[in-house]
Parts: sequence; structure tokens; C-alpha cells
Amino acid sequence: MSEINNKWRIPVEKLRFRFDEKKVEHTPLDEIEPCCGIIGQDRAISAVELGLEIKSKGYNIFVTGLPGTGRTTAVKLLLDEIEKDETVELKDICYVNNFKMPDSPRVLYFAAGEGRKFKKAVSYLIDSLVTIIPKIFSGENYRQRRERIITEFETRQKELFKDFEKDLKEKGFVLVQLQFGQTVRPDLHPFINNEPVSLNELEKLTDEGKFPEINLKELKAEYEKLSKQFEVISGQSKKISSDLEEELNKLDTSLVVPLVNDKIETLKNLYDDEKTREYLSDLNEILIEELDLFRGTDAENAEQDGATKIRSLFNAFTVNLLVDNNGFNKRPIIIEEFPTYKNLFGSIERVYSSGSGWRSDFTRIRSGSILEANGGYLVLNAIDLFNDPQLWPMLKRTLRSGHLVISNIDTPFMSGSGLKPEKIDLDVKVILIGESRVYDTLFRADADFKKVFKVKAEFDNVMKNDESGINQYAQFVKKIVYEDDLMDVNHSGLAALLEFGVKLSGRHDRLSTRFTNIADVIRESSWLARKNGKSKIDREIIKETILMQKNRVNLIETKMHEMYQRALYLIDVTGWEIGQINGLSVYDLGEHSFGRPTRITASLSPGADGIINIEREASLSGRLYDKGVLILTGFMRHRFGSKRPLVFTASLCFEQSYSGVDGDSASSTEIYALLSALSGKPINQSLAVTGSVNQKGEIQPIGGVNQKIEGYFDTCMINGLTGEQGVMIPKQNEPELMLKDEIIEAVEKNKFHIYAVENIDEGIELLTGIPAGEINDDGDYPEDTINYLADIKLRELADTWRDYIK
Repeated sequence: MSEINNKWRIPVEKLRFRFDEKKVEHTPLDEIEPCCGIIGQDRAISAVELGLEIKSKGYNIFVTGLPGTGRTTAVKLLLDEIEKDETVELKDICYVNNFKMPDSPRVLYFAAGEGRKFKKAVSYLIDSLVTIIPKIFSGENYRQRRERIITEFETRQKELFKDFEKDLKEKGFVLVQLQFGQTVRPDLHPFINNEPVSLNELEKLTDEGKFPEINLKELKAEYEKLSKQFEVISGQSKKISSDLEEELNKLDTSLVVPLVNDKIETLKNLYDDEKTREYLSDLNEILIEELDLFRGTDAENAEQDGATKIRSLFNAFTVNLLVDNNGFNKRPIIIEEFPTYKNLFGSIERVYSSGSGWRSDFTRIRSGSILEANGGYLVLNAIDLFNDPQLWPMLKRTLRSGHLVISNIDTPFMSGSGLKPEKIDLDVKVILIGESRVYDTLFRADADFKKVFKVKAEFDNVMKNDESGINQYAQFVKKIVYEDDLMDVNHSGLAALLEFGVKLSGRHDRLSTRFTNIADVIRESSWLARKNGKSKIDREIIKETILMQKNRVNLIETKMHEMYQRALYLIDVTGWEIGQINGLSVYDLGEHSFGRPTRITASLSPGADGIINIEREASLSGRLYDKGVLILTGFMRHRFGSKRPLVFTASLCFEQSYSGVDGDSASSTEIYALLSALSGKPINQSLAVTGSVNQKGEIQPIGGVNQKIEGYFDTCMINGLTGEQGVMIPKQNEPELMLKDEIIEAVEKNKFHIYAVENIDEGIELLTGIPAGEINDDGDYPEDTINYLADIKLRELADTWRDYIK
């Protein structure tokens, strides 16, 4: 290897973080206590504690961070800690009928456990009245008194009609009942030849000469007198009937109302709340008004024949216990995993009948999780709130107002219940758990968001890789082993897990806090160790488990690797070519990402179009990629445009790329291809390149450096390593290197190489073996350098174009 290459070659010891097992060998793993708290999230824990302890309105909490960093676990643990230390007075919540406005049920509040007692007390009241009152109505004393009253008034009515009937007989008239449709009406008819005959019939007989006209006139005159007399008597009879009804009501009142009043008053004396006492007063009033509901058949059969029917009629007087906190004195913690509108905010159930359609009443009001969490905490996954467009607006409105209004979302086929229940006072702390993008979207799009979620708790996905972090990792491993009854992890296995955590974090001085991934590796390693007959989980088992996890999700990577093997993707890993270079990209499939090399080419011609990027022209590029191309243009102007305008046409292309391309990590690669085309000097095809660049030519760090290197290494392995192949990366990415063992071994044997450069000049010299050349005071570059040759070519292209357009 040349001295030039050695200048930028990364030492093998920097290509991977190796955990020194001696750091933990002195600590017996059996003596490590399982962790009982949250690891590496001091900032987030402090924010959550602030939000939980401040009781003012709006101090709800939005917990952000990547899945697997312990967000939900941390929230649960903190809530459990608060629940242990704090005793609160919770409330029961009931809905009762509003007798004056049945469509607006009332809400009543009771101390925890008192709601259940109130419901039972009202139920007992109704049951006792249902049992006792029918017996009173069917009792001998009541029947005798009722019969006496009825007999007295019937006698008065008979006396009233006695003299009138005598007059009718003397005048030759009789009282008859005439049928008119469904009704019967009394009328007076003359009694002719021992039969009642109507005046209309007598008029017909008179017209036919069968009845004397003079007699008809006399009968009509008498009819008028008797009719007036009958109207007077009928009015007096109605008055007697009215008096009878009043007397019977007085009888009922004298026997039953004191009983009802006494029972209601006894119940009212148990409660000081004004709304509860007001409801009981209204209940007293309506029960007295509806005494007829209590009438049974007889004393013996009232319980059997009338009770079921009566109780069904008395549903309006029951109590709907919506929230029952009996036996609880800790703040409720509700984790709603299925936050539909009904599950979250409650509902009003409806029943259908052919006669009245959809209907409902206050007994069908149901609570949701936000009401069950009243006085405590409700935990939700933020993204779930946007599966239903009604959820977020309703949650926001509820938290801002501090009240819950239970209602339904109506559909065209099911109209509303018509109920408008009284709003419920709400005291609940809501904790949303979601990714930062969800928080940012709500923060920008909803002006009210920050008013109801004043606290943001950010969970970091990394922690320091120091002695404290290592100890906490060991405690976490012990916790998973203990909780899931897994095999123990030895020192080499712990070291491998720490290295895996470093790789997930992306830096040597950090450990990943995505403990879900770590825990999965431990569980699967335990299974694999038992299968392989191991007594403990060691480094080899951890390595095999991680590889096994990768093989479950890397089918696309394998298929693409096969395409390189079959030469379907054109890529050169040996030789030298002008205007051609191997770029590196990362395919991110969500649960798996991998790198692959791509040929990037540059071509030149005279013209004034500048740099044409084929990806952008074909609408296959993203905004970041387009920015990288514009930076490339800026670099060319900065380097070669100080003395003259740049007049040339160049096209750049990602060969065999048919999907979208984004990111600026190939911007330096494209510059190298362009400089090669301009200078006419070939690029070593054994090397692959990644790195973004600024307009001054400084190489900037990129993402996915390990995947890119491993992807190119796998491609080089298809035909065997030559000892010349390698990858050139930005200098700043060195601390992120966590390469697989195969690459480390190849580097140790000088079969593969990793280089790090800081600017374009270093990179082009490494790729071509020719110095880039530094500009002198006259603005020129030394001869036989890349920049000199490129500058000469640009002059030639400009002169050719000027000659052409003359």
C-alpha cells in the first residue's frame, strides 16, 4: 500500500468499539441487582415529574421519543410511585332523571362508595313503595272507605235523576243512548205506541199524514224544555263525578302520601348536597303525581302480577351509577389501548322499536376511560387519536373546558338519541406518548395544542457509554433475565450486548436506550442457548442471535445481493475509469436497513447548461438531494469561477437507479466524478465513496456509514477481495464505526481498507493518485494536478462554446 493511502487509512482498532470484559469481570453478575427505575432518561423523568405534580389546568404531558426507549414503562413506574405515596378523595358520579326536562339528565356527585349506597337507597325506596302501596290499595280498610265514598256519590246522582225521570215519564218521553261511531250520546225520545221514536221520524210520519202535526209541535216544545232541564242535571252530575274523583284522591293522599313523604324525607336527611336533595324533592313530587302506577290487582297477587310491570315503569326513578370508586382512595391510572370515541368519551346506548324507532334514556348513558380516570391519570398513544377525526378535537375541547359532555357521533342510519346530559366536572391528567414528528405536527398545526399540553418530556435514544451506563445496562440485563426466567448472561455475553448497544446508538461513546431491542436479543439468546445446550448466554450466542434477527428481515437485501452476483447491476470493483465512481446509498425498510453500491457517472460537452442532474430532471430526486446538486454547482463556482464565468454542460447520473433518491451523502461523490471527467484522470474503481460536501469543498458527515461500508464489502466479496478495495468516508464518521467481524479480519489482513478524508482535495488525490493542487497567489493551480487539468478543460469548453455561437 502506498504512503499516500496510508495517510488517510483508519487504523483497525478504530473500526469497531470493543468492550473490555475486564471492566466487569471483577463484579459477579449474580450479585448485580435488577434495575427498578428508568435508565438514561434523567431529563425526561424530570419533565414528567413536573407535569404530574403541577395540578394547574393545561399541565398535561406529551412524552416523545423513539419506540423502545422506555417511554411507556417510565410513565407507568412514575404513576405507580405517585399512587403509592398519595391518598385522595375520589368521587362517584351518577346520572338521574330530570323530571322537568327528561332530555337533560342530571349529574350527581358523591364521595367514593356513596354513589353505590345512594343507588341502593333509591332502589330500596322504589321497591318498598312498589310492595307496600299496592297492598294499601287492595286492603280491606281502603276498599271499604272507597266503596262508601262511591256509594254516597252514586246515591246523590240517582236522586238527581229520579225527579227528572218522573217528569220524562209524565211528559211521554224516555232517555235513550245513541251510538255515534265509537261514542255514545244520551238523547230524549217521545214514547209513541210503547216505543221510543225520534223527532226526525215523527216529522216524516207527519209529512206522510200518519201523525198529527199539532201533536208534533207540542212534542217539540216539550222536548226543548226537557233538554234544557237535562243539560242542567248533566252538569250537576259531572260536578258530582268530579267531587267523587277529588274525594278518592284525598283518600289516596291520606293513606299513601304520608308514607311517600316520610320515606323521601328520611332519605333526604342523609345528604347535605343541594343537588341531591333537590332531586329527591322532585322524585317525591313525581311519585305522588303518579300514584296510579302503584295500583296492583290485590294484596295477595300484587307482588306477582303487578310488581314486574310496576318496576319496569319505574326505570325513570332509578340511578345510573356511571363511576363507582367504592373501596378506592388512590388516583386511578387508566391506560387506554383502544381509544375509540366510545371507549374514550363514553356513549349513549340506543334501542330500536318498530313503533318509536331509535330511543334512549338516562339509564343508557355509559362512561369512557377519560371519566374512569377522573381524579387521576389517562395514558394514550398519540398516533391512535388520529385514526378517528373526532377524537383529537373532542379531547382538546374537554381538557380546555374541564368538563365532559357525553354524546354520540350520529350516522345517517341512526339519528341522535335526543339526550343532552348535564356536563360532568373533570379533573384528569392526560399523558400522550408519541414520536417527535407527531408532537411537531400538532405544535405547528394547532394553536391550542400548547395550551393543553404544556409539558414536553423528551426521551433520548442514547445514553453515555461510561461506568455508570455500563452498570445500568448490567442491571437491565439482570432484570430481563429475572422477570422472564431466562438463562444467565456471562461476562462475554454482557460485553457483546454492550457492543450491540453501541452499534444501535451510532457512536462509540454512547449506548442505545432502545431497551426493547436489547431485551429481545436477551430473550432470543436464552432460547438459542438452551437449544444449543449452553449453560449461559455468551458472546457467540449473542452474535448468532443478532445475525438470526437480521436474517428474518433481510430478504430484499439478499435478493439485491444475488442481482450483483448475476451482474444484473453493473458495478466495477477493480480497474480505473474516467468520470465513473462507486457511490454508496442506504435502503431503509423500516425494521432493516442496508447499504448498496451504485455506479455514478459524469459526462461533459460544450454548452451553457451547467450541471444537469438526471435524477432531478426525471423527478426521481428528493429535496435534500437537489440541495446537494446545487451545492456542487456552488463548489465549482468557488473553485474555478473566480476569473471567468463557467460555461460548460455536464450531466450526472445514478446508473440503474429507478426509484427515488434523497439525501446529500453522494454530493462529494458526484464532485469526484466531475473532476475526473474534467481532468481526464481515471478514478480507482476499487474504492467506494460517501460523504456530503459544502461549497468550500469540506467533507461533511453522513448517516448509515456502517451499512454503506458493509454493503460495498459484500459486493467486493462476490469475486474475492483483491487487497485494493476499500471505502472512503468523512473523517467525522470515524467514531460511529461498528463494522462486522468479517470486515475487521479483512482489514487486519490488508485485504480491505477504510479511509477517512476531510475535504475534496484529499479525496480526489486518494481516488486518482494525483494531488489536487492548491491555488497560488495568481489564482492558478500547479501543473499536472487535478485542479489544473480541470481548469484547463473548463477554458477549452468555454472557448469552444464561444466559437460555436459566433
